[in-house]
Amino acid sequence: MADYPFTEVTTPNPEIKPQKKSQFGVALEPEVIKICLYALLVGLIGGLVAEGLLELIYLFTNLFFYGKVSFAITNPAYNHLGWWVILIPPIGGLLVGIMVHYWEPTLKGHGIPEAMEAVLFGHSRMRIRVALLKPLATALAIGTGGPFGAEGPIIQTGAAFGSLFGQAVGLTPYYRRVLLASGAAAGMAATFTAPLAGILVAIELLLFELRARSFIPVALAAAVATGVRIHFVGWAPLFPTPAFKLTSMNELWLFGLMGILMGIVGLAMIRALAWIEDFFDELPLKHALIWSPAIGALILGAIGYFYPQVFGTGYDTIRDMLNDRLTTSKLLGISVAKFWALVISLGSGTTGGVFAPSLIVGGGIGATFAIGFQHLFPHLVSNPAFYALVAMAAVFGGIARAPFTSIVFLFELSHNPNALLPLIVCVMVSDGFVRLCSRDSIMTGKLVKRGLIILQDYSVPVLMRARIDQIMQKQFNTIDADQELRTVLTTLVPGSGIGLMPVVEKDGLLVGIVEAHDLLKIEPPDHHFKMRELARQDYVLAYPEEAVDQVNRDMLLKNIENVVVVQSHGSRKPIGIARANDILQLRRWLMEEETREVVAKSKA
Repeated sequence: MADYPFTEVTTPNPEIKPQKKSQFGVALEPEVIKICLYALLVGLIGGLVAEGLLELIYLFTNLFFYGKVSFAITNPAYNHLGWWVILIPPIGGLLVGIMVHYWEPTLKGHGIPEAMEAVLFGHSRMRIRVALLKPLATALAIGTGGPFGAEGPIIQTGAAFGSLFGQAVGLTPYYRRVLLASGAAAGMAATFTAPLAGILVAIELLLFELRARSFIPVALAAAVATGVRIHFVGWAPLFPTPAFKLTSMNELWLFGLMGILMGIVGLAMIRALAWIEDFFDELPLKHALIWSPAIGALILGAIGYFYPQVFGTGYDTIRDMLNDRLTTSKLLGISVAKFWALVISLGSGTTGGVFAPSLIVGGGIGATFAIGFQHLFPHLVSNPAFYALVAMAAVFGGIARAPFTSIVFLFELSHNPNALLPLIVCVMVSDGFVRLCSRDSIMTGKLVKRGLIILQDYSVPVLMRARIDQIMQKQFNTIDADQELRTVLTTLVPGSGIGLMPVVEKDGLLVGIVEAHDLLKIEPPDHHFKMRELARQDYVLAYPEEAVDQVNRDMLLKNIENVVVVQSHGSRKPIGIARANDILQLRRWLMEEETREVVAKSKA
């Protein structure tokens, strides 16, 4: 067995002949070109779906809160219904409950967990009912006052169209996954004119990898969807802000401290939502899927009577927070009210996204945090709206376990380069705090309850981190192909542990392989057989520069565990052998790499 391969500097092997330029191949399979073309179409569909859903939300908002048929952008917070407003949300809750109970159970929730489940456990297959009913259910929920964002359902809807397209053209599960993620990225990008955030949300929450054959199609889909959005609304940022600026680098410690606070808020949101979901799941109601959303919406209506800003997507409220237009009491009151409106409504079983609501929750508390410290350090604290912006990203980054998406998203929305450093500090502190205190995120909690194992971290697979020549056995026996079996048997030493042996020609070129048990099972009368007649062909032919991952794939496809490493593509002279157990040792090496210091301390 070779030594631990990651602690040594790899030196050139003089036996390995350099390849010609033409032998290096390509880093991306040509099939990706076709997938990119499909992704462009999925991006177009995702952009149109996003725009259509937003228009549908505006229609239902005008209809239920103002009694008119109009697609004009309207804020339900400005209604004049008085006490009657309490009864508007239950209408939407009841209609959504009927759709969930009778037609499609996966409409329940905020969309991204369902897309994650399809990717990880459903071979990236989603039903057409999801693509058709999710936008309608979401528009009804938000249009009747639901305290949600449209982005989660748009992501799920875009993902459903991507999956359906992949199924229609007969793609493999992997490439269906790529198109599903492309649709999700398109939905996110088109909702907020944020292509980079769309790409990252697909990578962090759906793809769990960063490979060219997946992120290139996803990026193209996000770009096309953003172009669709710009066609309809122009280039203006969704949430314009002043030009924020740090007073000094000393102010960064306040953003770090606020990161801990936002982590606490995010953790409270995850735990509260889980508790309320359990509460409604245990209600002794017949047809609970129908009535639970209506009950939750009734509570929402009562909260909305006192704080009408909790109704709808809340984009106007976000703009007010980012431009310092709200008093301290309003900031804190709206954030707390939105927090409970969100977890109660979503926990009761209706549908809607958590992105926009989490921005309001974080923004109000973050601005209040800044106002409080302004009284203590008036020359250190900058604009409270700056803190609102950063806190928005920190809350979502913590609850969704998507820190890079959050940083880039708020950066794209504000078009403010001075916000980047505080965003990094605050979001990473918040994300780290939540990870220390909670195994699950708001995206995975519901899936874990169903017994599904969800891992949101990803790394380079260990089999891709080593070449086959780093793990192969360099000391091995070869057998002359023209030797007779009886001659070979006289040279074998019982108990010497001789295993896989390449059979070679006189010039050293590979003919096949044999193992000790192959020789011993031949009866004595047949010992005159030559070794070329006994040589087996059940091995994988590998080259020293190949990644272990590729060799392992070949072994799995051929269902064999023997590997012979030859000198080069032009020479079949064996220079090493490997077995399945040699490859498994890489897992042990990785564990040593991650825990060696801990093991050393424990031994000391």
